[in-house]
Amino acid sequence: MYIYDQRANKWIRLRATPEYRRRKRMIRDVWIVVGIPMIFMPAGIVLAVALLATFLSFSFLDETPYRFPTEEKND
Repeated sequence: MYIYDQRANKWIRLRATPEYRRRKRMIRDVWIVVGIPMIFMPAGIVLAVALLATFLSFSFLDETPYRFPTEEKND
């Protein structure tokens, strides 16, 4: 997906935006923090925690509110 960057006056990929990259770094840090205790947990709990963390990671990255250019309405 592409979005229009008004500062650069061009269309850029969604994944190239600073907001998306910041969120991706946050997800990486959370996975590191969650992964360390998972080393000491039983396999069943590890699976449940990993599935929950994966779901939340995808939700966090996909639900970013992006604003697209809209037509101005003349009232």
